[in-house]
Amino acid sequence: MSFRLLPNSDRDAKRVVRKWVLTFFIAILLLQFWRIFSLNATYDQGLFLQEIWNGLHGRPFESTLASELSAPVKFDGALPQLGYRHLGQHFTPLLLIWTPLVGMLGIWALPLIQVGLIASAGWVLFLLSEEHLPARLAGWITCSFFSTVLVIGPSLENFHDLCQVPLLVFLLLLGISKNQKLLYFFPALLLPLVREDVGLLSFSIGLWMMARRPNWRLWGLGMCTYSILAVLIITYNIMPLFGSELTQRFLQERFGQYINNNQDGTLSVLLSMSKQPLLLLRELVSPVNSTIRFLITLALPVAFVQWVSIDSWLLISLPLFVALSSQGGNALAVSLRFVLYLVPGIFAGTVFWWSNKTALFDKPAIQHFWKACLVIAFSFALIGNPHRSLSFLIPDSINPWVHIPLHEQFNRGFNTLTMLRSISNEASVAAETHLIPQLAQRRILLRFPENNRYLDTDGNPKNVDLIVSQPQFNQAYASAFNHHDRWVKKSIEKMKDLLEKGEYGLLYCDSRTVILKSTAKGSTDMHECFQRIIEHSQ
Repeated sequence: MSFRLLPNSDRDAKRVVRKWVLTFFIAILLLQFWRIFSLNATYDQGLFLQEIWNGLHGRPFESTLASELSAPVKFDGALPQLGYRHLGQHFTPLLLIWTPLVGMLGIWALPLIQVGLIASAGWVLFLLSEEHLPARLAGWITCSFFSTVLVIGPSLENFHDLCQVPLLVFLLLLGISKNQKLLYFFPALLLPLVREDVGLLSFSIGLWMMARRPNWRLWGLGMCTYSILAVLIITYNIMPLFGSELTQRFLQERFGQYINNNQDGTLSVLLSMSKQPLLLLRELVSPVNSTIRFLITLALPVAFVQWVSIDSWLLISLPLFVALSSQGGNALAVSLRFVLYLVPGIFAGTVFWWSNKTALFDKPAIQHFWKACLVIAFSFALIGNPHRSLSFLIPDSINPWVHIPLHEQFNRGFNTLTMLRSISNEASVAAETHLIPQLAQRRILLRFPENNRYLDTDGNPKNVDLIVSQPQFNQAYASAFNHHDRWVKKSIEKMKDLLEKGEYGLLYCDSRTVILKSTAKGSTDMHECFQRIIEHSQ
C-alpha cells in the first residue's frame, strides 16, 4: 500500500491524514521507547514519573526529584525534602488524570500519553480545518503539522505537562467553529489547569475571540477574565502554599533583567517591564540572529502564511511576547516543550487565513513553494537530532567526533536495565541523570552527584541506601560536551570521598557501573575495578 505524503484531492485527504496520524504515532512512540531503553531519556522523564507514581500511593504531586529543584536546595544549600510537592514549581492538577495508566504501564505510560495526545491534536486540527477549508487544503495543513520540528521536537522530549495544550486548544477552536458551546467550554475550563502559565495562552485566545469572532465576544471576554483570575489565584494564593520557587527561581531566571530581585510575583514583572520600555524593546529583538531564526522556523512549515495571518498573531500574542522577552537559551529553542504554547495558534491561524483565499491554493507555484518549505522543515527536524532520539544514526558531535553506534547503545541499555532490576523498589537511591527514569518508581530518588542525602518527613538528614554511577556513560560524551565532563569528574570525586570517609562501601563494580551501599564493605576485586574506572576517566 503506497503512502502519499500530501493529498491530491478532497476525496483522498482523510485517508492520507489518517496515515500521517498513525505513522507519526508509531514512529515517535518507538523513538520515545528507544530513548528510555538506550538511556537517552533524562531527568524530567523521571521527575514526572515519580510524581504521578506517588499519586498511586496516596501522595499526589510528591517528588524528591522536584525537591532538588526547589529554592532552598538550589540557593540555600538545603537538602532535598521527602514529602515536597511539585505544585510549588508548576501547578499541574491535570496530571492526576494519568495516574491509572502509570499504574498499569509504569515507565512506558508517559511516552504513550505524550505522543498520543499530540497525534490526537493533529487529527483534531484536521477536523477544525475541514470546517473552514476544502479537505485537500485541510490535509496539507495537517501534514505540515506532523512534519515540523515544532511538533516533532516536543513529542520526542522528556515527558512534559504541555503535551496536553495543542489538543485542548484545537478542541476549543473546533467548538467555536461548530458553534457548540459545550465542546468549547470544557477545553476552555481545563487550559489554565494544565500549568499556571498556560493562562497566558488562553488569554490570547480570548483576545482573538473578541477581535475576530463577533458572535463569541462575550465568551472571549469571559475567557480573558477567567484566565487572569486563574493565573493570579494560582500564582499568588495556591503555589506559595507549596514553595517559593515561582518568585525566587522561575521569575528570576526568565525575567531577572527587569525585576532586580524583586519577588512580588507576576504583576511586578509586568509593571517593571512597563517602566523599562527601552530594555523591553531590546530584549524583544535580541539577539537579532536568534530571533530571526526563531520566527522563520515558526512560519516555515505553513509556507510563511503565519507572518501575514492576523489570527495567528492574535492567538500567539502573549506566549510569543513571553518567549521574546525572556532571557536564557531555552526561550527561543524550537525543539523544546515551550514552543507548544505557539503551535496551536500558528496552525489554527493558518486555517483561518486560508478560509477566504482557497482559490489561491490551486496555483502550482504556491503548492511547489509550500512543498519546498515542508522538505526544509522536515530536514531541519531530522538533522537536529532532537533529544538524541536519532543518535544511533546521527553523530552527537562531528568535531570532535562523538557517535555511539546502534549496537553499543542497545548493549548499554540492555545490560543497564538488567542490572537495575536487582535494585529493590523499596530502596532509596541516588543515581546519575540518565538512570533517573528507570529508577523513578520509588519514593526516594535523588540525582547524583548533586545529592546523596535528604531530609525525612521529620526533618532529619539521612543517606540514601544506594548510589548508582556510570562514569563511562558520560565519559563517552565528555570530549564534546563540557557538562558530561563535569559529571564524570564530580561523580568520581564524590564516590572517592564517600568511600574514604567510610559512609559507603562498594556493593558492585564492573566496567560500566558502580554501586555504593551505605553498609557495604567491598571486596578487593571491587576496589581494583573502581581504581581502573578512575584511571580510565582521567
